[in-house]
Parts: sequence; C-alpha cells; structure tokens
Amino acid sequence: MPRYTVHVRGEWLAVPCQDARLTVGWLGREAVRRYMKNKPDNGGFASVDDVHFLMRRCKGLGLLDNDDPLEVALEDNEFVEVVIEGDAMSPDFIPSQPEGVYLYSRYREPEKYIDLDGDSLTTEDLVNLGKGHYKIKLTPTAEKKVQKSREVIDSIIKEKTVVYGITTGFGKFARTVIPINKLEELQLNLVRSHSSGVGKPLIPERCRMLLALRINVLAKGYSGISLETLKQVIEAFNASCLPYVPEKGTVGASGDLAPLSHLALGLTGEGKMWSPKSGWADAKYVLEAHGLKPIVLKPKEGLALINGTQMITSLGCEAVERASAIARQADIVAALTLEVLKGTTKAFDTDIHAVRPHPGQIEVAFRFRSLLDSDHHPSEIAESHRFCDRVQDAYTLRCCPQVHGVANDTIAFVKKLITTELNSATDNPMVFASRGETISGGNFHGEYPAKALDFLAIGVHELAAISERRIERLCNPSLSELPAFLVAEGGLNSGFMIAHCTAAALVSESKALCHPSSVDSLSTSAATEDHVSMGGWAARKALRVIEHVEQVLAIELLAACQGIEFLRPLRTTTPLGKSMTWCARWSGKVCRHGSDTASEPPWIKDRFMAPDIEAAHRLLVDQKAS
Repeated sequence: MPRYTVHVRGEWLAVPCQDARLTVGWLGREAVRRYMKNKPDNGGFASVDDVHFLMRRCKGLGLLDNDDPLEVALEDNEFVEVVIEGDAMSPDFIPSQPEGVYLYSRYREPEKYIDLDGDSLTTEDLVNLGKGHYKIKLTPTAEKKVQKSREVIDSIIKEKTVVYGITTGFGKFARTVIPINKLEELQLNLVRSHSSGVGKPLIPERCRMLLALRINVLAKGYSGISLETLKQVIEAFNASCLPYVPEKGTVGASGDLAPLSHLALGLTGEGKMWSPKSGWADAKYVLEAHGLKPIVLKPKEGLALINGTQMITSLGCEAVERASAIARQADIVAALTLEVLKGTTKAFDTDIHAVRPHPGQIEVAFRFRSLLDSDHHPSEIAESHRFCDRVQDAYTLRCCPQVHGVANDTIAFVKKLITTELNSATDNPMVFASRGETISGGNFHGEYPAKALDFLAIGVHELAAISERRIERLCNPSLSELPAFLVAEGGLNSGFMIAHCTAAALVSESKALCHPSSVDSLSTSAATEDHVSMGGWAARKALRVIEHVEQVLAIELLAACQGIEFLRPLRTTTPLGKSMTWCARWSGKVCRHGSDTASEPPWIKDRFMAPDIEAAHRLLVDQKAS
C-alpha cells in the first residue's frame, strides 16, 4: 500500500493510500482531515471543505496539480506539503527545504565511494564528501579496529567496572555510578539533554561534512562504538539523511557537544532531519522513507557520537579550502588591477624575493611574473608606458608578494594543522584495545583548531583589506588617470561609487570579526570544564571573513575589467586576457576582453550592480578565475 508523508502547518502526518488512482487533492484533504482530528479546535476550521490549499513536493518545491492521480504525480513514500491559502508563516516554522533549494533539487546520489580508515582523510576529500560527490565505506582494517575497541567496552560492562561515561554520569556527575539496566537510557538521555543548540541549521553540505568527519574519527577505533552502529551511521550518510544541527551552542570543550548531540539525536529517530527526498521532516519519517532504522544506542555509544572537535574542524576544513582558492585568484585580480593602473613589474624581480625567501612571497611573485608583461606574454598596455617617469608603485601594487604571500603561508600552516585534526581521535575516555583499558584525557579540547582558525581569519582578511585600497585607486581619477568611478558621463552616472562603499563596509566588518574568539574562555559544567576554546565561533567567523574576502575581490575584478576597457584598443597579456574572458562567460558577460575575443563597449551607463557582484562572487567561489 502506498504511503505519503504530508506536512501541514508544521506537523508531519503519515497518510496511507489504498488506491493509487486517487488524486493529489484527495491526499491534501485527507492530510488536513487528520490534522484537524488531532487539534482540539479542529485547527480553526469548521470542516475540511472550508480549507483551500495547494500541494507541492518537498523536493524542489514543485507545485502539484490537485487533479492528477497519485500514481502518476508521486512516488511511494514521497514527502509533500499542504500549503493552506491565507496562512501566515509561523516564526518557528521549519521550511521544508534549506537555503539554496535549487541546488538540492538537482541532487543525484553518488556512485563512487571514499574508503575511510581514520588516518588519511584530506581537506579536499571532506569538502567533496560535503558536496555529495561520494559515499563512504570503511576499510577492512578500520572495521577490525572498531570491533576490538568495542570488545573493551563490553568487557567493562560485563565486569561492572566503574568507568567515566560508560558506567557513570557525565561532567559534575562523574562520580555517580549508573545501574547496569540503565546504561542504554543513560546514553539516550545524554544525547537528548545535550541537544540544546540554537540558530539556523547547518546547510546540507556542512552537515554532510560534519557527519562524514565524525565517521572518520570513529573509524580510528578509539571510541568504543560498535561496528553495527557505525555502519548504521554510514548508511544514513550515504542516503544523505542529515539531522537538524543548529550552528550555535558549542564552546569547543568538551568537544562540540551541542551540535554533535543534535547530529546523534536525528540518527536515533528524534528531532528533525533533512534529505533531498523529504526536505525537513521528523527524523523517524525521513529514516523510514529511506529504508533505515533509528539507531538504538548501546553503552558508551552516545558519548562516542558527541565527544570531539568535529564541528570546529569540518567548518575549518571548508574555510581553509575556500581561503586557498581565493588566495590563488587574488593574485590574478591584483595583477589585472596593476595592469589597468599601468604599474611596473620590476617589484616582482626574482632576486628581490630570493633575499627574503618566504615561500608564500616567492610563490606570489612568480605568479605575478607569469601573468604580467614578459618576453613570453607581451602586453601592449605595459609597452605604452614603458618609458614613463614613474619610479615605483604604491604599496597596494608593489607589496602584493609580501601581503598576499603571508596569507598563503598562513593558509598552508592552518591546512596542515586542520589535516592533523581531521585524522585525530578526540574522544574521552579513549579506548585502547591494545592495552585493554580506557584512559581519560583532554583530546576533545578545541584549542588547536580554534587558534588556527582565528589565525586564518586574520591572515586572509588582509587580501580584502589591500583589495579595497586597490579599488579606491581604480575609482579615484587622480590616482588612476581613468574616468571617475570607472564610468562615462560622471554625475549622470555613478559607476562604481557605491560598489567601493560596499567593499569598504565588508572590510570594516571583517576587522571586528578578526578579533580572536579563542582568547576567551568561560567556565562551564559547574567548573569541571573550566577552560574552553570557543572554537565554534572561531570557525563560523572565519567563514564569514573569507566570504567577505571573496566579495571584495569580486568587486575589484569587476572594476579592473571595467577599467581595462578604457585602455582600448591596447591589449593585455594572454593569461590576463583569458581570465577576463572567463569572467565574461561565467558571470553573465559583465565584461569582455582578451587577445582572441571581440570586446564590447565599456560600462557607459549605470545599471543594477548587485547581480553583477554576485555573479563575479560565484565565479571566484567556483574557482573559474584561477
């Protein structure tokens, strides 16, 4: 018998259907009838016939025709919404889809797998897992480690040994011994009580990364989880069943307890869960729709699922990968600006950087030399001012290798640390099967990734700070020798005037966000957890800073492309021309230039600029300018 899960005013109802020839409208009326039956006041309706509604799929939010037969319009176990006309959205309503639903409506279940062993996960791997490019399976070695670790836990329970978190309470209650017959209840109570986060839920990519990383840590075999339970977690990941995980609530020691508890809660069939098939729904319905059963926690397993730094580290992994991508493209954008402002390439001479041999500085100088005027890639623009009387350029042009370089070295340092953290056991207590014992320690403390991500925000922010100053030079006619704000008929048109203001606002906001969160600590859990890392905020604000960097550089990219149009018919180098062509093709033809493409007239009058900025931002996020 087909069955459908129907969302009505914030409630989910399972509606069986004996005859698939019934219509979509029948399903809506039956769901409303069941909804009214559960309400003391019939939900405010006199009868089902008084309710006017539309029906739509939860996946993709596509509207359904009420006259279509169910067997034609829907699949068995599909999730749909009843949208009642005249309803105002409740402030606590959880929409059926997260932000950017159009991305998830195209989701396709991956066919390829990544083998996890707890020791070899990379930042690139985790980002790809977050994007849904791979499923997960354990290596045979990892499976054996997990089984050996669980044998230690089973022995502890059998022998009635007193061990923290297994046969005792938690935190302040560590000295409270729990009866054997209540050990499973202890674990579920732990997950329920610790699911106390607030704020928006993690978007699917980030929740997928969080879940994948926790699986990787459990695969190391120091957590005491059973292989049966771990495989259930993997099945949920592979089906893209993602629990509702609020982004706020972790202090980063003992690990990321609140977000990881929400992650575990959904796996037990409680709370909310999202999948591309269902949208947001009660976790038990989402699991059932994918043929999965809720996890029943065994002793120690609740603690094994929630104790660790995976929220900080998974967000930090995204941050470091995005930072690396934007740092590479910042060199191209800055080189383009230098070309527009008729700067010199002398400051990038090999010998200058050889005598101050920071790796990042040397790398950036090399990139500038490969992009700008040379015997291999001549520039007509550079040739036009070769014999000018300017001796040297402003710092924002001349010192790019030094400023961009330290950002690159910062990213490299943070990436190394985050990679170590990806493959670290961060539980407490740790289960050492080789010794047949558990040991309490402090690997859950998030100070390492917290400090690293504070450092990342500070280092990468400078890419935006120097970019904003270059935008000022492009827009200021006394510095650029170009039309004011890069537009013809200034006064009638404002050009890039307020786009530069936007860049300035983003840079100013990031200055505040660069204040380190990890210098703060507040004692929690009745002073048993008396020093914490505040790493969750370090990770979230690092991502915000990096997004600002991307947006500021997007504005500079548009401004530089516009500026170079005023230098026509002179051409830039082939590498820079190709980058501009990518910009034109990818961001809606906001600019065109290049040695082998026809060029359109410059931006001669004002137009709605925000879409162009967003398109250029997307270009950089998708790494199309590198």
